[in-house]
Amino acid sequence: MAINGVNSNLGYFNYQSSINNFRLSQALSKNQRFMEAVTPASKVSSNSYRNTSLTSSMAFVKNYSSSMSDLMSSANALKSSNQKGVMSDLVVSSSDSSVASATEKLPVRNAQQIDLDVKQLAAAQVNVSEGVKASDKAQSDMDFTVGNAVNSVDVKVSATNADGTSKTNAQMLKEAADQINRGSSNVKASVVQKDGVASLQLEGKYTGAANTFDVSGNLGAAAGADTVKTEAANSKYSITTGGKTTQHESFSNDVYADSYRIGIELKGVGKASIKADVDSDKIASALSDLVNSYNSSLKLLNDNYDRGTGVDKQLRNLVAGLGSEQSLGQLGITVNKDATLKFDKDVFAKNMKDNPSLTKSLISGPGGIADKAFNKGSAGMNTRSISLINGDLMGAQAESITNPMNAFGSYSRSGAYAMNNYAAVGMMLNYLV
Repeated sequence: MAINGVNSNLGYFNYQSSINNFRLSQALSKNQRFMEAVTPASKVSSNSYRNTSLTSSMAFVKNYSSSMSDLMSSANALKSSNQKGVMSDLVVSSSDSSVASATEKLPVRNAQQIDLDVKQLAAAQVNVSEGVKASDKAQSDMDFTVGNAVNSVDVKVSATNADGTSKTNAQMLKEAADQINRGSSNVKASVVQKDGVASLQLEGKYTGAANTFDVSGNLGAAAGADTVKTEAANSKYSITTGGKTTQHESFSNDVYADSYRIGIELKGVGKASIKADVDSDKIASALSDLVNSYNSSLKLLNDNYDRGTGVDKQLRNLVAGLGSEQSLGQLGITVNKDATLKFDKDVFAKNMKDNPSLTKSLISGPGGIADKAFNKGSAGMNTRSISLINGDLMGAQAESITNPMNAFGSYSRSGAYAMNNYAAVGMMLNYLV
């Protein structure tokens, strides 16, 4: 038998090539090594391999994009330029709630501190009658007027019941209070009893020096209710901000600052600081989210670094870190041995309280952790998709070249001329030996 096709005629060459193809196919079909790799050949084709590889690669690209997007989103929540982020979400608080409480009435635009000095609270006028024994019989009728020139009510209470029996002092005062409260005098009345002694208390519905009332007439059991116990008064306070102090007076204890953006309720005489600043708890939560997103991205890249050069490049970019050990430590963040991050909320809270300016700057200032993380995520998003899976593509190509069924197909498409004896022997040696 000829070793090759040299000096043989074309008919013999074709015949010999066909025989070699047939014999090689028979030999390979009985070879265990070959069968483990490609059996069943009818079901495991190069196309199915490529399809599986492509599906895996596309799934990774999708996960990669989602991971980089999450990293950017978490970082953006901490950027100072984000008007809806936590660094722009200012909350209002008071250093002493017994002096004043504060709430945000309109969006507060700038972090600030207002030093408040309350000298006097606004008060409503209060009149209290002399105490009488509640169970004693009333000595006379009541016929008096409560109010001012604009709003008043006439009070008329008989000292006897319909059956002619006498009413008690407590009954007289209660009926008087009911008539006042049903009227429109801007005065509220109540009966105060203690140790069997009852009195009628009259209090203006509104605070302020202008909101006064008078009591006149036959008071009966409510004798002394025309005497003022507490004068109506305006609140008096000062506000210091930006080194400038201004004096204020109001008919109410509900006052405003920062162009009506901050509402303040005066509660007592004394000093308190009203602050408009970021919420430390919200920042801590956002930092925790950023650390989790960073660690998740790092793990995804580390688990798939050999898929493509772009993955390896972005992995190196993330491993470079988000700042120095000292600056991260100020934020309660430490770097683990595997380059992942760990966040300690308690450490952050302490440093935020002790040095808020530095801590906020390290988060959202120029070159802070938010900017660095956002830029790293952005660089990842801008990476060419092909570079993320070029390793996968090279692997698929190599598999296609070395797959024996692909080799047979190549020779078959090239015709019998391509399958000379050298090729046949070489293939048998590769797969049988």
